[in-house]
Amino acid sequence: MNYDYLVIAAYFILILGIGFAFKKMAAKSTSDYFRGGGRMLWWMVGSTAFMMQFSAWTFTGAAGKAFTDGFAVSLVFFANAFSYFCGWAYFAHRFRQMRVDTPTEAIGRRFGSGNETFFSCALIIFTILNAGIWLNALGVFSSAVFEANINMTIILIGVTVIFISVLAGAWGLSRQTLFKRSQWPSSPSPALSSLSLRSAALSGLCRTSPLTSSWGPT
Repeated sequence: MNYDYLVIAAYFILILGIGFAFKKMAAKSTSDYFRGGGRMLWWMVGSTAFMMQFSAWTFTGAAGKAFTDGFAVSLVFFANAFSYFCGWAYFAHRFRQMRVDTPTEAIGRRFGSGNETFFSCALIIFTILNAGIWLNALGVFSSAVFEANINMTIILIGVTVIFISVLAGAWGLSRQTLFKRSQWPSSPSPALSSLSLRSAALSGLCRTSPLTSSWGPT
């Protein structure tokens, strides 16, 4: 029996269970649905934002880009960290004082309904495109590892994410990402042990890599 598929099935069941468990918390008001009623703790929001930066592309496309171009690809993640810092330092307390449920609602208050409509439509379009890229990367990864059908993988994952989002809103999604964060090593010792076990393989990879510098081939 292939236990990989059992683990994936159990994960799906658990994620769906989280959605049903927090359904009532998201059904109280639009504020609870979109932003957790402003009652989410900072570490919950931070963990959610952190885990949203990881997808199948991180371990496939980004890894391949790092192999060919070196350290330069990490600038994408450093830029993400810098933007989050700017959001915390300047925008966070201002948006909280506005008591809005969505970012486009804040745009509407400041710049009018026309700009709110424009940015709402733009956000929908680019979010769909971005999600399509993520799902396609996941489908390619799953087909290579599990020999799964790419189209079925995209449909299954997409329907599941939409279902949880509609059912439980921000509360369900934050708990889901917290669960994924809990699967990471909670202390540096497991990570260091893993690195020590793979040191020989990493050394071999560095020796055979075409990179001539930390920023890529010259």
